[in-house]
Amino acid sequence: MKENSLADLLETHPVGMAWQRAGELVWLNAVARSLLEATDTTVSRACLEALQEVSNADGRGVLVAGAQTYALSVYRKEREALLMLVPYGDSTRVFPGLDRLQQSALDFEEIFRNSFDGIFVADGAGMTLMVNEGCERNYDLSAADMIGRHVSEFEKAGWIRPVVAAQVARTGQRISTTQHTHTGKTILVTGIPLVDAAGTVRKVIINSRDTTELRQLQDALAQTREKLRKVDEENEALRLQNLQVEHVVVRSEPMRRVAELAMRVARVDATVLITGQSGVGKDVIASMIHGHSARSAGPFIKINCGALPHDLLESELFGYEPGAFTGAQRTGKSGLVELANKGTLFLDEIGDMPLDLQVKLLQMLQDRTVVRVGGTRAAAVDVRVIAATNRDLKSMVEARTFRDDLYYRLNVIPIPIPSLADRKDDVAPMVHQFVGEFNERYGCHRTMSEQTLALLIAYDWPGNVRELRNVVERLIVTCESDVIDPEFLDGVLPREVLDAEPNSFRQRVERFERRLVEDAMRQVGNTRDAARLLGLSQSSVVRKLRAAS
Repeated sequence: MKENSLADLLETHPVGMAWQRAGELVWLNAVARSLLEATDTTVSRACLEALQEVSNADGRGVLVAGAQTYALSVYRKEREALLMLVPYGDSTRVFPGLDRLQQSALDFEEIFRNSFDGIFVADGAGMTLMVNEGCERNYDLSAADMIGRHVSEFEKAGWIRPVVAAQVARTGQRISTTQHTHTGKTILVTGIPLVDAAGTVRKVIINSRDTTELRQLQDALAQTREKLRKVDEENEALRLQNLQVEHVVVRSEPMRRVAELAMRVARVDATVLITGQSGVGKDVIASMIHGHSARSAGPFIKINCGALPHDLLESELFGYEPGAFTGAQRTGKSGLVELANKGTLFLDEIGDMPLDLQVKLLQMLQDRTVVRVGGTRAAAVDVRVIAATNRDLKSMVEARTFRDDLYYRLNVIPIPIPSLADRKDDVAPMVHQFVGEFNERYGCHRTMSEQTLALLIAYDWPGNVRELRNVVERLIVTCESDVIDPEFLDGVLPREVLDAEPNSFRQRVERFERRLVEDAMRQVGNTRDAARLLGLSQSSVVRKLRAAS
């Protein structure tokens, strides 16, 4: 740029400029001439004094000219000096970007002050430089308590443990930890280093948040969850103690374990194999699993694999296409597997399924598809399979009468059910349940005497629950009295059970009852009044008197 072009540019600049050499004024622009009351070569005495004062100080000062105030700055190099006069309050015209910088500074200050999280600033040596109101609130300390102090003093005073600013400055790494304050607060902090071009930590920023209330809420939530868990366990235990499914009561410890396992299995969709003697209630457990599963709204389809001929079993299970065999419906028929879609298929007596059908069942379990008899198209099905048997499938696998691959496919979750002889505690509640059921069905009001109930409990019930249910039904229907006494068990239970020893329980009961009847006869003198006194039927009193004679 040419010298005169530069002079023209500086002449119009809003900042006053004056060039001095060896104490003599060399050049001034228009603003400087106006402010200093100077011509090209002379300056007023007042201005010279002001300039001298600035020169004698640190090179900076203030000049008031009319209603305007100017900042004076002198920059010297050897014998030359440059004087600059910058007007206060006119920074926008002089420095167009300065107002934005000032606004940014104000915004930063406001954000810093009003941040909910605490902000703590220390230098690289650990001296506290700045703290905001959130920091004061978190630590219950004022800014005056912290600013100007080394961070190590906070820990020594017991205000904050541990402090992290020094560690951040030393390692140059971000650090997050939990602090505890002198007022018992729990503070979550993160320390961030600010590094210069040389890699030296020049500032440390600590962000902090009071998590005391959050921690208290978390502790309260954990306690509430623990209480709810205990309540759920207690409710589950109480429910299992009196669990009734299709008129069967679960009370004994072995059966309670079975019921608990069944309830857990109900929550998942795995295949189940229920084993146990005939009559133990395998179908009841299968129904329980379905009823408490996510498929409970779907169908529960039961098929007895041993009750149908081979050909009929295949068509019933898998269905058939039109014209598949002689006598088939012209429209074909859906099988039970298809009907169980979105529900549960219960295959009872699975051990009686023929080998060739086992192959087709295995294919259905693996592919979740079914092909009807006489058809070629595979239809997708969504069923849960529960199988049951009273046979030893493992032995059948070894004897090659049951497919091993199907056995392992079915035996995902085995549920063995104990016999009634191994769960005597279930007998009494089952008897009461059956008595109530058959009283309602037949319009009766029968009750079991304590002696009769004791004999029923003592019996081993080789036919399990099915036999017990049949016996109770028979007693309800055939007894002449509303109170079912041990005498009505003649011909119902084996004689060897009733007369197992000379001084058997039954005989002791009979002698006791006989004495009661004889005492009543001596008091009232006739069988009708004696029956009313004892709460028996007249025929029962007569029968007991005959037995006594």
